[in-house]
Amino acid sequence: MDVQRPAGLSPAEALRSRGLRATRPRVAVLEALADLGPHRSAEEVRARIAEGPDPLPRSSVYGVLEALVGAGLVMTADAGPGRMLYELASRWHHHFVCRICGRVTDVECAGDGKPCLSPVGDVGSVDEAQVIFRGICTSCASAARAQSDPGQLRRGEGRRRV
Repeated sequence: MDVQRPAGLSPAEALRSRGLRATRPRVAVLEALADLGPHRSAEEVRARIAEGPDPLPRSSVYGVLEALVGAGLVMTADAGPGRMLYELASRWHHHFVCRICGRVTDVECAGDGKPCLSPVGDVGSVDEAQVIFRGICTSCASAARAQSDPGQLRRGEGRRRV
């Protein structure tokens, strides 16, 4: 799956460039993702489309998202149990998910292209590697440090690990 979205193309042109018909549901989903920004749930996409004159059923949104992922126009991010997030596929990258606040952040690849990682051993032909980093984001870690010992942070003494 090539995820480099053709630059400067309208949603209809992007769909056609991948061999897909530019149907109203497909265009609507691409436009909703462009409006919403990265890391959005299918429900957020459906709600955005519902704000307009032609809402789509939930099942249609899921079907369109699946087709767009398969065509390389949309990427997914696994944000945890039952939480698949979607974004326009502008460049290949990985994700970091905070275990406290749930924030999803893009992480650049270690290499220049796909796959940017290689498995150890012969597993077959690899065309993609997705990495989900999980941990505590800098904002949550800073807040935890400040709550645990605010005086220590003000004095600039050693910092505790969270």
